[in-house]
Amino acid sequence: MNIIELKHVSKVVTKEFQQKPILQNINLIVKRGEFIWLRGENGAGKTTLLNLILGLLKPSSGEVELMGLSPQSANSKIHVGVAFQDVQFPTNVKVKELVEILRSYYPNPLSTDEILSKFNFKVRESDWTNKLNGGHKRRLYFALALAGNPELLVLDEPTRDLDEQGCEDFWQEIKLCRQRGITIVMVTNNQSDWKELSTLATRFVTVHKITESPQEGQLTQELINLKDKALEDQPENTREPENFLPETSSQNIPHIFQQQFWFEILQLLRTPVFLIATLALVGFVPLLKLQGLKGEGAIETVVYLSGIILFTIVIDRLGKRIAVERSEKWLKLLRATPLPPAVYMAAKIATSLLICTVSLLLIFGLGSWQLEMRMDLTQGLALLSSLILGIIPFAILGLALGYLLDPKSADSILSLSLIVIPVACGSIPLPVPQIVQDFIAFSPFYHFRQLILSAVNLNHDNHLILHLLWLLWACGTFGLLAAWSYQRDRTV
Repeated sequence: MNIIELKHVSKVVTKEFQQKPILQNINLIVKRGEFIWLRGENGAGKTTLLNLILGLLKPSSGEVELMGLSPQSANSKIHVGVAFQDVQFPTNVKVKELVEILRSYYPNPLSTDEILSKFNFKVRESDWTNKLNGGHKRRLYFALALAGNPELLVLDEPTRDLDEQGCEDFWQEIKLCRQRGITIVMVTNNQSDWKELSTLATRFVTVHKITESPQEGQLTQELINLKDKALEDQPENTREPENFLPETSSQNIPHIFQQQFWFEILQLLRTPVFLIATLALVGFVPLLKLQGLKGEGAIETVVYLSGIILFTIVIDRLGKRIAVERSEKWLKLLRATPLPPAVYMAAKIATSLLICTVSLLLIFGLGSWQLEMRMDLTQGLALLSSLILGIIPFAILGLALGYLLDPKSADSILSLSLIVIPVACGSIPLPVPQIVQDFIAFSPFYHFRQLILSAVNLNHDNHLILHLLWLLWACGTFGLLAAWSYQRDRTV
């Protein structure tokens, strides 16, 4: 079985409503222990080819296999390390924290200390990743690629921005990888790499532009260094058979979720603007006192305000956060790791629900203090549970919108949605035709409102089971939408 296999693969992209072919009828096999230098002019399709191999793009036709599996599967990347050239690190994250979160995705990673020491980051482990210079960022990309103890390395311009010492350290590490039999696919246009490549690479693979392809096809190959000295130096009994593929190790899903959840919390705590904006919304509760709202009369207004704040958190804020990760290409790197999409989404949703819970506790506390709201423990818990459980489908919808919308327009569209939601909930009566009112009654937003009102016995119908089932259906539907939008080509 081969490490990488492409069979009659073509890729067509849509640009300005026109179909543009990038790759056509590509056939490529990479066996264990090979070192492939992937080269070609800018725009020939090298990056597209890498994205197809890693499952970040889907072929328009043909078949791609990575480690014998579909590259869309997270398990296909358990033994794969990737270093991209166009990824920005998340803001407000330190070097050590980034190493720890990346290595947590793999079942048999290198230790954090080993990674930091190997790449001379021990003295910089507390530095902010977004403050590193170009050379140190490139070193960190490579360190993260090796964090999972991979069998396959995919490197895109790994020596760009490195100084002379950095290049020397990089090639020394590559030689060690060759001695361990790690398969390497590398893209570089850096002429200073050519000398090393001519002695280490086993094959040159050139990607030609479709319009300039030779007669033998868009992909041409040149075999070199067929007797790889790095592999020959290994003792005979340590070599693996040609059809060897590493066994798929089981991932520790609870551990990955725990690490990802903590990573999300760290980013949240280090984003004071978001927290202040959320608390500012909670601050509207005392202002209701100026309107003469008190006691039982204030409960319904506070419930509506709670709903608006929750929708702001799970749709507007969460959707914008996803859009930022897409624009920074951080999501691209995550998709090239074995991080299961469900775990990634669950950590995002859990973080949003935590913010929602804290916000609600503050709202109820202020309401009890300033507005003299009185609810017994059972009613308070019922309201809190209804708000938190009922908002889950819309948190999933917020994820889906973050993946679906263009990052440049996400901010305005998501903000506009907060105006539409009260209408969709049916909380703002409008002089609209009956067919529109019927449509609102089928909206999951409407059922969310009815669920909340039933928790406090305010102006609700008597169809609680129907509302719960409708929200459960919405949860599944939005979940499928989020999973599809996460995997689609435009996400990267």
